[in-house]
Amino acid sequence: MVPAAPAPVDLLEWFDDIADDLADRLAGLDDWGLAGARAGQYVHDLVADELIVAALLDRGVSVLTEESGVTHPPSATRPSITVVVDPIDGSTNASHGLPWYATSLCAVDADGPLASLVVNLASGERFRAIRGEGVETDRARFAPSSVERLDDALLAFSGLPPAHGGWRQYRTYGAIALDLCAVAAGSFDGYIDVGRGHGVWDYLGALLVCREAGVDVVDAAGDPMVVLDPTARRSPVAAGTPALLDQLLRLRRSWEPDPDTAS
Repeated sequence: MVPAAPAPVDLLEWFDDIADDLADRLAGLDDWGLAGARAGQYVHDLVADELIVAALLDRGVSVLTEESGVTHPPSATRPSITVVVDPIDGSTNASHGLPWYATSLCAVDADGPLASLVVNLASGERFRAIRGEGVETDRARFAPSSVERLDDALLAFSGLPPAHGGWRQYRTYGAIALDLCAVAAGSFDGYIDVGRGHGVWDYLGALLVCREAGVDVVDAAGDPMVVLDPTARRSPVAAGTPALLDQLLRLRRSWEPDPDTAS
């Protein structure tokens, strides 16, 4: 018998408790350097992954994380919920003491993202979202940008743009979960992933925050954003208005090599 799925409010309560426990654990961490097992993997990535995966498995859900892949609870029946986790998004920022790194947790059911939490581990700021019920945040101002023109836009990028595209200004902060939540909040007018290196754990929690705020997040190549494949990679693009999103997509696609001329 498949166990009943937890209610979204219960999921968010779990996520808040896990984030609190992780913050306490990291507060006592002395080593914020590279772990050495895999390129770009830090000690704090592994500490966070171990804590989060154990806590979620205890609650009877499956887990998909950047660090350890897919893990199912010890049961003969698969649960109806998979929680997609980035234990620490912005690990390099964390290692350098830059206050822009996060934990992202997103519960996915048969209909897609159901409930998510994105928490800035440096500041404690939290974004909570439930499908169809909106976003909860401590911010006094939380509304997507109304900017429609690229030349008026303040954009966030992941990676170095190959050429100036006519935007007003840009920032590259290095933690996509927080970058996308900042688009949902109106702090950025839009976001472009310059490369194609993001796994679903990087963006899914923030994607639900954006959706519930009325912000579209799409893949530059048109592939589905909601997948439970640890090998899948996407290039998220987001904007506060449909008009700006169209311009960002055209710009992003113009950076791809022409398949008819590329060697």
